[in-house]
Amino acid sequence: MEMPLIVVRVRRIRLSICFRRLENIAGEELMVREDWVVNKGVRLHYLDSNPEVCGLVPIVFVPGALASGEVYGTEIAALAPRRCIAVTLRGRGQSDAPETGYSFEDHVSDIEAIISELGLNRFCLMAYSMGVPFAIAYASHHPQTLAGLIIADYPAGYPALGPEWADQTLSVVPPRARPHVIRGLQRESAEVLLWDRLNRIECPVLILRGGRSDSLLTAEEAEMYRQRLRNVEVVVFEESGHELWKPDYNRFIGTIRGFLQQLDSQDASLRVNTP
Repeated sequence: MEMPLIVVRVRRIRLSICFRRLENIAGEELMVREDWVVNKGVRLHYLDSNPEVCGLVPIVFVPGALASGEVYGTEIAALAPRRCIAVTLRGRGQSDAPETGYSFEDHVSDIEAIISELGLNRFCLMAYSMGVPFAIAYASHHPQTLAGLIIADYPAGYPALGPEWADQTLSVVPPRARPHVIRGLQRESAEVLLWDRLNRIECPVLILRGGRSDSLLTAEEAEMYRQRLRNVEVVVFEESGHELWKPDYNRFIGTIRGFLQQLDSQDASLRVNTP
């Protein structure tokens, strides 16, 4: 009975010793921990900064389509000293890439596994593009864990990806992900509509939308969010398309920072008023 426990502990220590250096806007060095969580045999990579910081609501980043959590290095540095966790879903970045297991539910379970492993509560979840439906599913299943939710330029639904999506994605050089991952995502995809789950979300929600034609969230869909969520703010970056951080990164990160500061104030009030 003792041997399995010893094996798990040794493996966990071996995976928890990696760090990387980031630099914030003031030029100050920031150490960010790299770690892995195993979800049903799939090893998932994530970045974690400032886990010791108290009094500021942590933020968890869920990237879009084929990106890894490592794309959030700039945001992690810009939001320091706030604790930031950036997850890498299966098949992306340094996470494992199994031959199968790329359904909508598999991706949601990856987010659940990392959050559960870290013991997070009262945090802000931010998702971009195709990461949005995964985050909405998490938020609707676990509303009590969230202090806030940021939805960046995507509607409340997961698409059924056609073979043409896989062909077009594989035609990019260098490929954005391993070919079997792209084929697996396409093969195991199925449409999942989440508009009717939004009423389960009780926390404040920030919707970010690009104002140009290449935005993936229309004005009509933003209005659908507004009608279905209890506490929501919609911000439109008129000069941006789907890449919301262009052309004005300061506005992008400033909007996120301002929303997080509002959550900090609300959480502080809750702590004061809770016996």
